Amino acid sequence: RRGARPPLPPPRRAMSGADDMAAKRAEIAAMVSALRLDQERAAADKEKLQEQRAQFFGTHEGVHCDGCGTGPIVGYRYKCKRCQNHDICESCYDMHRLEGKVTNAHNRQALSLDAADHDFKLHKEKGFKSMAGGAAKGQTQKSAPKLKPNDPCSCGSKKKAKKCGCGVFRP
Repeated sequence: RRGARPPLPPPRRAMSGADDMAAKRAEIAAMVSALRLDQERAAADKEKLQEQRAQFFGTHEGVHCDGCGTGPIVGYRYKCKRCQNHDICESCYDMHRLEGKVTNAHNRQALSLDAADHDFKLHKEKGFKSMAGGAAKGQTQKSAPKLKPNDPCSCGSKKKAKKCGCGVFRP
């Protein structure tokens, strides 16, 4: 027939209390699963960052920070000159230096919490190579060749570097 109207959709029935609660449960379950996925991604990102930091800065295997309890220490390690066995990480050293605070996370050894009782020094053990400052893979730069005494002076005088008085050559 001409001009016939399309059939009307069936009337919506009102949701019952049970249907409404089931829809809300499904919505909450979807939000919880999305939050769990975000947490898993954040944990994976944090782990990846720690691995990159360890590769870049180096690690002190078997040494835990007496300040915050982190172990192994990644990055610079500081030892107290006055205490027999007191090692701290870089962030605890900054807190000691800037805020004058010393913490003792382990509570296994008797350490003074008075900052004046400690004198921390950067500790570099054999085998530790900090890779910070451009020594990481692909970041090395070749330095200019060192001027030798019998090389021509770089000032352009055509004299030997040791005889030129321009001050470029320093033995």
